[in-house]
Amino acid sequence: MLLHTANFSYFTFANLDRFSAVKHFVTCGNSAGTDINLRTMGGADNRKKLAQTIGFDINRLVTGEQTHSLNIAVVTDAEAGRGSVDIDSRIPCTDALITNRRGMCLMVLTADCVPVLLYDPATHSAAAIHAGWRGTANGIVGLTVRKMTDEFGAKPEHLMAAIGPCIGACCFEVGDDVAAHFSRWPNTILHRSEWPRPHIDLVLANRLQLEQAGIPAANIESSDECTKCGPHGLFSHRRDQTLGRIGTGIMLM
Repeated sequence: MLLHTANFSYFTFANLDRFSAVKHFVTCGNSAGTDINLRTMGGADNRKKLAQTIGFDINRLVTGEQTHSLNIAVVTDAEAGRGSVDIDSRIPCTDALITNRRGMCLMVLTADCVPVLLYDPATHSAAAIHAGWRGTANGIVGLTVRKMTDEFGAKPEHLMAAIGPCIGACCFEVGDDVAAHFSRWPNTILHRSEWPRPHIDLVLANRLQLEQAGIPAANIESSDECTKCGPHGLFSHRRDQTLGRIGTGIMLM
């Protein structure tokens, strides 16, 4: 990821930076003593600052409730502004957002879970996905690729994917019950002598599912930064029991 230092610092991905027809971002969390939490409680002003920095209309920012479901919302002009600066208007029980509407900014919020962005330059459509361990184990990214195909005619071989920062395999210790959900991808379940319990590589699990959905490996970029132990002060629920959230978003120009 490339760090942009501005009034509101954020990261971007090289594979999406190639396309002038789309804007995207991953916010930084706590940086240089500045709290840039994007969670709705206390984060409304920060969302407005982010909109000014990135260059999107806050009234066309859309978020979902994020309940670790497999529900995918097709965002049209009618959804503009839902969950932009409040909780009540969020699209309920939704963990992935897709659109082909210009100027609509889709955003997911995370603090250890995996944010994933998709962009199809051929159909000019995009997605923002919240993939916690449950969503990852149940294949939400593959379902979202299929939904983009069904709704917009997107082809997996054209899609660009960006996997944002999340809790890394270094820190995501789980019980055997959780690890069992990842048995379809055995190389995502890690064991080391110094670890009392297994660890899960959520980035690899999502990458494998994107490839299985037909996205070329060369089109998938992922962050190597762990939200729990990485250097940029990203929000981590496991580390801090924090209410803070990173915002990961995408907007079609």
